[in-house]
Amino acid sequence: MAAWRNNGISLLQERFQRAVDEGDLPAGTDPGLLARYLMAVANGIAVQAAGGATRDDLHMVADMALRHWPPT
Repeated sequence: MAAWRNNGISLLQERFQRAVDEGDLPAGTDPGLLARYLMAVANGIAVQAAGGATRDDLHMVADMALRHWPPT
């Protein structure tokens, strides 16, 4: 499970690095940290969903995470 998770983070980090290089994300963005943040939010949402959180509650969590997403 850890290898699968780490692979997902690595793939996201590569994609975010490309986005920084292409100007789609700000130059100061840390692709590795952003990848870990996104995976932490996604995994947390999945755990909460499995635990019975409502769709509205999960949408509010996703909306909050997006408010903290790096500006373009």
